[in-house]
Amino acid sequence: MEESKPEVTANPTENAVVEAEKKEGEPNESANAVDEAAEGKSAEKAAMAVQNKMNVQSLPIRAYLDQTVVPILLQGMSQLVKERPPNPVEYLGTYLLKNNPQKPQQ
Repeated sequence: MEESKPEVTANPTENAVVEAEKKEGEPNESANAVDEAAEGKSAEKAAMAVQNKMNVQSLPIRAYLDQTVVPILLQGMSQLVKERPPNPVEYLGTYLLKNNPQKPQQ
């Protein structure tokens, strides 16, 4: 088998261009590594979300409420006391919907 030798021209700049053109067709190792790292982080994030959901589902009632509802509810009630709107239930409901920490980011 004959080994492929780099194409050599009289101009060193031209040699560099020829070599760069040959490498363009080859996969970029650093880009592949970045893609794999991003893919790995995405998979890890998805696995953690599933694990957290399973953990929350298995909590006792008080712990479940303390972790999921109570923090945002207390914030909303604090705002409610400061504002003292004429319709407090509607105000609190609106506050909870607007400030829902589980709402997907836009």
